[in-house]
Amino acid sequence: MLNCKQASQLASRAMDEKLSFRESAALKVHLFLCRNCTNFTQQLNFLREASRRSRFNRNFKLTEKAKLRIASTLC
Repeated sequence: MLNCKQASQLASRAMDEKLSFRESAALKVHLFLCRNCTNFTQQLNFLREASRRSRFNRNFKLTEKAKLRIASTLC
């Protein structure tokens, strides 16, 4: 059984490379049981998609509200 640190590392790796069947299955089981890691994985996917969209849309700008929310979360 994976712990949360291992699951987050696998979720991150899965964005860049294909996981082995064993790794993928272990991650899916962990995500089924762990709401925090599920949220983390969804956030990774959101950030990746936002990054992709910003590359294609040169006019993409964060709102001031979004900038403040991100800054307050990071501090």
